[in-house]
Amino acid sequence: MGLASRLFNGAADQTLYTRVTPSPEQVEFLRTQWNELADHLRRELSQQHGYAISTWLQGSYKYATLIKPVHKGERYDVDLGVYFEWDPDEQDIEPTPRQLRDWVQRELHAYQARTNTLVEVVEPPKDRCSRAVYEQQFHIDTPTYHLDRGRDRRRLAHLQDGWEDRDPKPLYKWFKDVADGEDRDQMRRLIRYLKAWAAVGFRDAPDARPSSVMLSVLVADSYCAFMRQLGRLWEREDDDDALRTVIRDVHERLLNDSVVPNPIDKTENLNRIASDQWDAFLSRWQALRDAAEAASTAEDEVSAALAWSQAFSFLMPLPEAEEVEVVNPAGRALMVLPEIRVDVFARKPRRHMASHMNGVPGVARDCDLVFTITNPHVVPDMATVEWTVRNEGQESALIGDLGHRWSAARMFSVEEKTAYVGVHHMDCVVRMNGSVYAVRRVPVTVRDIKHLAAPSSNNPAWRRLKSAKKRW
Repeated sequence: MGLASRLFNGAADQTLYTRVTPSPEQVEFLRTQWNELADHLRRELSQQHGYAISTWLQGSYKYATLIKPVHKGERYDVDLGVYFEWDPDEQDIEPTPRQLRDWVQRELHAYQARTNTLVEVVEPPKDRCSRAVYEQQFHIDTPTYHLDRGRDRRRLAHLQDGWEDRDPKPLYKWFKDVADGEDRDQMRRLIRYLKAWAAVGFRDAPDARPSSVMLSVLVADSYCAFMRQLGRLWEREDDDDALRTVIRDVHERLLNDSVVPNPIDKTENLNRIASDQWDAFLSRWQALRDAAEAASTAEDEVSAALAWSQAFSFLMPLPEAEEVEVVNPAGRALMVLPEIRVDVFARKPRRHMASHMNGVPGVARDCDLVFTITNPHVVPDMATVEWTVRNEGQESALIGDLGHRWSAARMFSVEEKTAYVGVHHMDCVVRMNGSVYAVRRVPVTVRDIKHLAAPSSNNPAWRRLKSAKKRW
């Protein structure tokens, strides 16, 4: 059993899976919007242009590997294919790719005029699709196709290149056939974890970020290979162990060959990362593997979670504790825990309102919080102080702001803002030469109030954990 399995997809208050996966309410909102748009396009395009119109979902939503937006300003991406059907042998003059795209673009604008939740139709349209932007952080892309049902052929209408022979259905069928039942469910979770890693790991190198389809095929290939290799002896590992196995396998594969063939068309390389960005991608995958290997040698849940957090940053939840004292084999703490004062400031004009130690029991929105280590002398020279915000709750999830991280040598103070109702955490981790020396979790309760809550006279009975010294 993986030491961090409870924090991946177990009974913990927060899990990596729930932090990156859309809630049932979000899924229902997406489902309602794309269904209503699909109904509108099928009806109106057929009536206006005389062709049989069908639609088909594709992409991450169809594969059940969709993840939440993890940074503010990002959006869910739903792909809804629009198919115009005709038999070329019975058509004297067929519409051009640009005509089909213009028809769809105009109809999206017409639909926007009658739909409050659709806030923008992007102009100009993208080469391979039109885009309708909705409330609640998502958009629908509408790639448009000609469907020749007799020959079972589909052509994508590309604005610049004309017709492209492109059919998303065979790859989806291949993906579904790789595994079934609980195996398929786990495979999808592993893909979601890696997509979440890519979302936080390539902010400074977006051109090196792997595509969703590339990650999906890599995971499916690896997962399928292990099932074939073990045959009837196949027994599913916990998610953290299974992810580690896939990370190792994929890394070895990509070190030997950067080509990721499309399982349906071996001539197509799904790896679209440019050669001058390949080293940046591999270095990040190496760091991911290092985190996975460190977690595999951890001695407890805390150290395993902290190891994984090196790769997943603020997405990786930590155990339900406010203090983590790291001890050596003799049972002695490596350092005294940092004590953190939180100063609360109102805005416009800025004025100091309250101070708290190691937690904020209640604070209004739109305040500034300054977190300061009040005993900096306990922090070793040259140690790195890492501050990680982990936002929780429906409001931050709807905005797509799940957290962020700062890290620097002896960074004794940082400033943050309150925006979302809920209990959030500022996690302070002191590292020395790659080893965690201490962890202080500072809970911050943001309330929907007009005034600041009075400072609490008694600190809550927070739980302290001890963790054995390891390199994380």
